[in-house]
Amino acid sequence: MSSLFAGNNIDTPLSVAAAVRSTLLRCSLPPVAFDRGVDIQHEGDRADFLYLVKSGFLYSYGVLPDGQRQIIFLYKEGDMVGFTDLGSARTLGSLRSLSDCVLQPIPMSAFLSPSFLTPAIATYFLHKAAEMQSVLVRSLVAMGRMTARERVICLLLMLNDRFGSTTDKDEVQIPLTQSELGDLIGLTNVSISKNLSQLSAEGLIERKGNRIVLRRRVDMQRMIGYEPIHFPPDVLTHGARRNHNAVNRIRSRRIKMPSSSARVAQDRIDQLKGWDG
Repeated sequence: MSSLFAGNNIDTPLSVAAAVRSTLLRCSLPPVAFDRGVDIQHEGDRADFLYLVKSGFLYSYGVLPDGQRQIIFLYKEGDMVGFTDLGSARTLGSLRSLSDCVLQPIPMSAFLSPSFLTPAIATYFLHKAAEMQSVLVRSLVAMGRMTARERVICLLLMLNDRFGSTTDKDEVQIPLTQSELGDLIGLTNVSISKNLSQLSAEGLIERKGNRIVLRRRVDMQRMIGYEPIHFPPDVLTHGARRNHNAVNRIRSRRIKMPSSSARVAQDRIDQLKGWDG
């Protein structure tokens, strides 16, 4: 009887990356570029697509009946947007670009087809979903059981794990306002400002514009019993950054919108939906 776990059947990161790229190419949907501050989708829109983030930053969010916003998740290059909408006819949250970004649309119907979900691709997306789950669990614990100060410390440590510098500087640079930081962990702009100022005065962090340097990261971890999240390099983006911008300039179609309330035109979505697999 042949073994299902024979060594030559194990997918390497390179083979997984090649399989994902090949399958995305077969979708025949070119990347789409969005300007900063664009609402790419709204809660309740048709859940026709998932998106692979090729560059830039985005966040998903929900709005409560009283108008308060809760940012649910921050996305970066290599992340998948739309896992929460699998099996749903409508999107469960809104999606906004934090910076200029490029997304690779994947039709939901194609993603759920056996021809798309090969073992290598299923493994890749399962890993991406697990990374997202680990971040959401940490966020839930922080918001449910921590003080305001502890939430801010936890947020900075998580941002450093996910978005921090590749050097040893423990530096986080994300295009988030203080209000958006507050919407991530359920605090007001005033509370965020107060706690960041206190952490800075204590020498735990240093603020440099939109950059935050964790001067005493280990001490911050001990204060809240934080265990670092070690994310492996993304197989699609690792080592492929040198020609990434050039490829995007050639292949991307940019959606330019003048205001933060702008969104993708419905005829543009209908055009993408015309992909027939």
